[in-house]
Amino acid sequence: MAVFMYIVIGLVMLCCYFLYKPVPSGFPDPWKYRLTVTAAEVFMSLYGLKMLIRDFRRPSSSYEVMMEAWSKNMTSTPIPPAEVPGSNIKSRLDSFGGIKVRVYEPKDRVPGVPLPAFLYLHGGGLVIGTIDFYDRGVRMITERLNIIGIAVSYRLAPQHTFPAAFDDTFAATKWLLSHAEEVGVDPGRVALMGDSAGGLLTAAVSAAIADDPSVPDIKLQVMLYPWLQSLDLNTPSYQKMRQAKFGTLMDVVNLMPNFMSAAVLGSTDKSIVGQISTNQHTSGDFKRSLPYRTFLDHSIIPSHMKPACYRPPSPDDDDEGNEKTWESMKDVLTSLEFSPLLREDMTKLPRTFIATCGYDVLRDDGIFYAHRLKKAGVPVEWVNYENGYHGIQWVGDSAFVIGRQMANDFIKYTKEHL
Repeated sequence: MAVFMYIVIGLVMLCCYFLYKPVPSGFPDPWKYRLTVTAAEVFMSLYGLKMLIRDFRRPSSSYEVMMEAWSKNMTSTPIPPAEVPGSNIKSRLDSFGGIKVRVYEPKDRVPGVPLPAFLYLHGGGLVIGTIDFYDRGVRMITERLNIIGIAVSYRLAPQHTFPAAFDDTFAATKWLLSHAEEVGVDPGRVALMGDSAGGLLTAAVSAAIADDPSVPDIKLQVMLYPWLQSLDLNTPSYQKMRQAKFGTLMDVVNLMPNFMSAAVLGSTDKSIVGQISTNQHTSGDFKRSLPYRTFLDHSIIPSHMKPACYRPPSPDDDDEGNEKTWESMKDVLTSLEFSPLLREDMTKLPRTFIATCGYDVLRDDGIFYAHRLKKAGVPVEWVNYENGYHGIQWVGDSAFVIGRQMANDFIKYTKEHL
């Protein structure tokens, strides 16, 4: 009996160890978050163990385990049905200028009457994600707006380095604007939407379309916790998340350097990932440049949003950097397609909705971008969900309260302005 009790106590303690996770003060779904994080951690641990036993290979990072799990599981996501019971939306696969897309439209649309449309560019650090995986989200947005939705597939790193993702999303967007009548779309009422890396592509494609006189402009862009620059990984939000320990779902701080290296170089060399992690992937000269000092100025971030651990940039930081790494990455990192925050003239950009989250390394990217748009006179609505985190679920039964609010806000904004 005593042995049995010790076993039970041990199992209870083990469960408590796995289940208990620090949660941000005021977070409205603490136990739902803890259970979600625990499930993700158990899944990742089992996959790491599987790699060790099956392949005799010890994973070097959570990124390696994530990529292995993705390649074996997520890419086999079942093809979504054309119609879902209880939904007024039907979908079909199509090709826009050679780019695979899934088109969603109301079943009761009036033939011959053009509708507004949005293109959704999925997130995933430019290395994971599929339009099948995002089906529920895009279908839900289409349903609530009662317009045409288009999920765009694009090539992923490391097999296809940047600008492959930009080239594909730009080509699909331009094709739609040039052939809107064929799809039953009003070309003057097209929006671009994206989350995380999809936010980067949204900003870059919107700007490229604004510079292209051969097609109508994008009317509206919507960005959810967007990734908009890869030059300063020591912003207040990065510093905050290096100190915060909230489990796997908020561990983007350790994934971003890997995403960047894979997207730019096609590999995740440990040395280069380490340099990116410590903000040494740019040169001292560039850190002293006007764009870096102006567009990534930490003083733009409201003081109450800077954590207690925040350390402002010092002159010594300008001397830190690896010239060889910078030479290998600078053409991509300073391109407007990869760092749309560096664009000089923002005046031609469309009306914008930006959602940021308090527990997200990319929070400040969105704040910098909103500041630039506002200075340029572009209508912008920036909403910060203080207790939200990067990738917070906003669709389906698994959605969090904050995620549902974010979805309500950006859908309402789109409905009012598209």
